[in-house]
Amino acid sequence: MLKLLSSFLLLAAAGPAFSFDLPSIGLSALKTGGDAPVVVPAASRAASQYVWMSVRNNPSFKEAQADDWSARIETRVRESFKDSYDVSMRTDMDSAWASIRKSGSFYNMSGSGLYLTMSGSGSSYFISGNVSENGKTSFVSVSVSKRFDDYSYSVFGSGLNLYTDRNSVNGSYDPDQVSKKAVAAVSSLILALQVEKGEPRPQDKSADLSQRIWLTIGPGFGGWNTVEARDPWARIEVGLRKVFDREYDSDIAVDNGARQWGRVSGFFTGRYELTAGRTSLRMEEWAGRWEITGTVEVNRPGQDSAGVKLEMRDRFGDGSFDIWEDGIRLTIDRNAINGAVDPKTYPKEVVAAIASLVMAYQQDKPNPAQQGSPR
Repeated sequence: MLKLLSSFLLLAAAGPAFSFDLPSIGLSALKTGGDAPVVVPAASRAASQYVWMSVRNNPSFKEAQADDWSARIETRVRESFKDSYDVSMRTDMDSAWASIRKSGSFYNMSGSGLYLTMSGSGSSYFISGNVSENGKTSFVSVSVSKRFDDYSYSVFGSGLNLYTDRNSVNGSYDPDQVSKKAVAAVSSLILALQVEKGEPRPQDKSADLSQRIWLTIGPGFGGWNTVEARDPWARIEVGLRKVFDREYDSDIAVDNGARQWGRVSGFFTGRYELTAGRTSLRMEEWAGRWEITGTVEVNRPGQDSAGVKLEMRDRFGDGSFDIWEDGIRLTIDRNAINGAVDPKTYPKEVVAAIASLVMAYQQDKPNPAQQGSPR
């Protein structure tokens, strides 16, 4: 009896040492039928992107351009012949070309990686189609309504909200639904409407942009020049031959004048200088903007040189620029220099000298598009 009582007391004392808490189990957990569902958080959507494209119209040449340097979107539209337009677009480091054809009230835009149609009357249109960029296809479906005049429209649709007028295309877009290239393509159709219906403004008699410029830039022919630019219609030829690092021999020919030999030097960061005969022209960067200043030798009766002071705007940081001042309109990239000049204010020799400086800079600056990385 004594042993039994001692064993009972020993068990009672040791009980707390071997005890532990078990979590409570609800009845629902005892049901069979598989694991409990896993909650997956919804994927976050990209924020809307804003765009503010500056618009420049040139009614005399039936062309228009819109660009937003910060968003890296640009498009140019030019009437090639009646009811037909050529389109050149750039988004980030990519370029694309397209054509717009009009038949009645129907517009058809087709080109590299895109197909859009626009139909409607003079006050409202509907744009639909698809645009491919970087392996992703955007389906476009937007309505266009006229606001005040032939330059002003509102564009609304899935993922796109734009307002346009004579000076700008601004608004927002959803990058999950609409790509930058789609924004540029829709803007191109609006520019085509502006070019088609816009009436020319009274022309400034002091500026006569009658000399068209279209210099094509490419490797030197025959292996002598490193790079060349030619415009057979304007009769301008520019050649550069690399002799040292950041130093080039230049060869310039304009019309039937004598060839002008010189040197382009870029020994200082952000500065290039052309010296050739009476020509002394400098291209220099100041706080993120470029200036072209100096004198250029010209061949015209009673004048042997022309003074130059221009601001040149960096477009994408890849060797492309824009000059837009009274008497001169030039758009510059690694493939071409095109636009128009007033030959009384800016003779063709000035254009050739500017081309020499820009081409030397482009040769020394790596092309981000070829490196596969932005800027």
